[in-house]
Amino acid sequence: MKPAISTTQTVALIQSAIAPTMVLAIPSVMVSIAQHDAWISGVIAGIVGLLMALIIAAISKANKGQYFVEWLEGRLGKPIGIAIGIMFGIYYFNNFCVIVRVFANFVSDMVLDETPLFMLVGMMVVVTVFTVLQGIEAIARSAFMVLLLILIVVPVSVFILYTDIDFKRLIPVFDTSAARMAVASLPPIALLSEVSVLLILTPFMKKPASAIRAGLFGSLLSSSQLLLVILLALTIFGPQLVPMLSYTFVNVMAIVEVGEFLERIEIFTVSVWFLTMYIKLTVFLFAGVHCLTHSLRLKSKHHVLLGLGLLAFVTSAGEWPRNLESGYKNLANMPQLLLINVGLPILIALGLLVTRGKRKQGGKQRS
Repeated sequence: MKPAISTTQTVALIQSAIAPTMVLAIPSVMVSIAQHDAWISGVIAGIVGLLMALIIAAISKANKGQYFVEWLEGRLGKPIGIAIGIMFGIYYFNNFCVIVRVFANFVSDMVLDETPLFMLVGMMVVVTVFTVLQGIEAIARSAFMVLLLILIVVPVSVFILYTDIDFKRLIPVFDTSAARMAVASLPPIALLSEVSVLLILTPFMKKPASAIRAGLFGSLLSSSQLLLVILLALTIFGPQLVPMLSYTFVNVMAIVEVGEFLERIEIFTVSVWFLTMYIKLTVFLFAGVHCLTHSLRLKSKHHVLLGLGLLAFVTSAGEWPRNLESGYKNLANMPQLLLINVGLPILIALGLLVTRGKRKQGGKQRS
């Protein structure tokens, strides 16, 4: 039976694939560049993110139910389809390893400083591999439940923080040069380009025709969370202090308290963020396994998954440069992100235009 996920679940998957790493350290980078106008850079990034989502979704709609790599082979030829599939597979696996290490560094710095790093990495890899083994439907259901928690916990946290907010810290508006605001918008734009995971998710959707809606809402939710964190950070801490914060989102939530009798309740919001990080790890590992399995004509996805999980553990637990511990800054490798998530989809779109009269090969998706 063909796996099927709803449009809402697809939105949740896209949001979880983008937002968790974007809200952690990117706001401090943006504020260090654009100062109190960083929120404007967030708006710019959100608009560009919607345009990228629209392009990706339009490409996805051309797929009538085949797996991503099989569809590319049928439209662009086997060599090109295999090459693109391998590039996507390597990209997702490589980023999975980096995210695992950055996540482990964060947990080690903030919570479990006495726990050996290799144990944290091993736990994250094992949980992710186990989740991917359950299939895309289980991943999608988990992502949807986490999205519901976000829609409940975040508004409550913002409401409690309202007394600490001073909107005067956003004045004067447009005091930063347009060039600096544009530069500050580049890191989130690079991360918003990860909406390209929709290319792989579309064949699993119950209603592939709603791919555009899923892509736009997923991108909008992600950019909205980034903008919210930037505004909270600026109006609570001010533009001078925010660049000094290693984990902006966590630092903002750490001051949440009710009166003088209930403190440290940020654990609820941070716990939800932890869940979104695990969903992102799961989506990336699933996408990597999916692309490599079909590109290399491997018969057993389970063996590929276990092999990649072991390789990911060895890679993520090894020696890494210490500057990776500062957050997600070095993970936002814009050339790589834009090449894979924007450059390749544009090439795919051009190829589809050239071959649009060609009959699609391979039939319907196999179960």
